[in-house]
Amino acid sequence: MSKTHRVSRTSIMSVMEEDDSLSVSDNRAEMLIERVVIDDNVMTTIEDVFAGTSVISDTEKVSRILAVRAEVNQNWSQARDSFLAIGRALLDLENVLSKAEYIKLRQGSDRLFPFSDATATQLRRIAKAVSDGVIPLDACPGSYGTAYQITLLNEHQLRVAKERGLIRPDVTRREIASLRKETVIKPEISGRVDVDVLKDEYKKLLRHREKLESEMAAVDSKIQDIRGLLGDLVE
Repeated sequence: MSKTHRVSRTSIMSVMEEDDSLSVSDNRAEMLIERVVIDDNVMTTIEDVFAGTSVISDTEKVSRILAVRAEVNQNWSQARDSFLAIGRALLDLENVLSKAEYIKLRQGSDRLFPFSDATATQLRRIAKAVSDGVIPLDACPGSYGTAYQITLLNEHQLRVAKERGLIRPDVTRREIASLRKETVIKPEISGRVDVDVLKDEYKKLLRHREKLESEMAAVDSKIQDIRGLLGDLVE
């Protein structure tokens, strides 16, 4: 039968009183105390992490670790909610703007927002994956970098990830990256392939695509200007 370890609330309060960063008058202190109820798995993890030390026999230190763990988990969830909200907002904006306007938005992303276009793209992709049910909301990691790695999985990799229990809030980026590397399907290419040459070509193509997108945005903008001048004369 699984046992439940419950540390003394008095011990936790004592730790918090000695730490100005967690004042007992703060509402979060009470919230943390309520959440410090753990099972055997958590205690086993703490014992493994601090093996060879006296931490596990020190109620005050264990209480402090559990209190911080509760706060980290809470803030981790809030971080997830924040980047998902940003991703949804960006998706909504994409639906409002024309194609040309949207390209301009992307080009000026780092001037309008506190992140680059690459980050914005990741946040949109994560939000869409959650909206489409690819990543269940309650299983979405608190790190957007890790969540984004999940969106890169193909159908086969996603199925394997679910079978292995990797679609969960505390999954690490390393676990997902390891799965992608393990399950990648290598194409059969006859002859010898120079990987460095392919990488260089890949980078060149990405730069070329960005240049074409920029040129297209300029063309679309010019078209809009001419339409504005010609008015009804344009079909």
